Amino acid sequence: MGRVMTRRKKEQVAVASTPHILSVGVARPPFVWRQETLTRIAKENLLGNDWEEDTARAEDVRRIDHLFSASRVRQRYSVVDYESYYAQPRSTGERMAAYAKLAYPLAREAVEKTLAEYERLAQSITDFVVISCTGYAAPGLDITLARDLNMPRDVRRVVIGHMGCYGAMVGLRQALGALRAYPGATMLLLSVELCSLHFTPTLDPEALTGFALFADAAAGVLMTSAEGATGPRVVESYCAADFGAASQMSWTITDAGFFMGLSPRVPVTLRRNIAGVMEKLLGPHDLGLADVTHWLVHPGGPSILEAVQQKLELSDEQMALSWEVLAEHGNCSSTTVLLMLERLLREGRARPGEWGVMMAFGPGLTLETCLLQF
Repeated sequence: MGRVMTRRKKEQVAVASTPHILSVGVARPPFVWRQETLTRIAKENLLGNDWEEDTARAEDVRRIDHLFSASRVRQRYSVVDYESYYAQPRSTGERMAAYAKLAYPLAREAVEKTLAEYERLAQSITDFVVISCTGYAAPGLDITLARDLNMPRDVRRVVIGHMGCYGAMVGLRQALGALRAYPGATMLLLSVELCSLHFTPTLDPEALTGFALFADAAAGVLMTSAEGATGPRVVESYCAADFGAASQMSWTITDAGFFMGLSPRVPVTLRRNIAGVMEKLLGPHDLGLADVTHWLVHPGGPSILEAVQQKLELSDEQMALSWEVLAEHGNCSSTTVLLMLERLLREGRARPGEWGVMMAFGPGLTLETCLLQF
């Protein structure tokens, strides 16, 4: 993994014809919550308004405090007011109705920001990929946004659903295939996740962990394989699943919303697999870990970030972006890695020619990765 490339080989990789990222746009929901506020809301919803006086629930209070504090999240965004929306129980049907109403404006804002400097391309988009695991409707966002933004009638649409936190990585893999197959094509990738619609009123530790971490966001990515395009190059993708650990992450549809199952064994499984996955992603391009400057590691939670950092021997500086996004946004499921990419590009942290790796994890237990060159 640590072998050094020759200058000639690096140049050969750098000139390979691959899709370019033109822009990334992000949309944040209207409600902003401090983590301590959501901790209080969780206590009131699960333990009742008199939880402070109920000494019999002291252990439950400590459990909630610990999970929310240990998440390392400072604030999160949501499309609903937790206090009013969950003042009464919500069925899955009610949550899907809320998704159909609230996903569109957030998604459209993300798309419009993504296309802000490329308005002329909106009517010539050849491929449109929509990713979401938190809601379903048909006609969906792939239809309504394509219609309202005047995309061509023959735009190739793909919807990627229920893949969890690695969904956007699958979208990038889809982009690689489509843009390589159709030279000159232009793809719009959209991820929108409304995790706040799936709070489950239970003291189950896995459900509580989800409520302590997850949040809402939308992001778009505009890519092209047109000749002369500039911007970060999407070089390669690689995915693998540890089928023996498939049950360690789950996303189950119940009568009371979607239930996230997250085993404490996940960091152990990632630590066992991540080095081999990196070898498969980087090796064919004669790259090693030392050649990668920027690491966009999906912040599924503190223990996941710590496991990846330790196994790959990454520095605190290389992991800083993951911790920053976790603290300021929480885990926004598939949208999270795109929030990281947008921030990296907007703040000019990446220099031309530097290498970057994006990775995310989810049910499977699946590891999805992508190699970028800035």
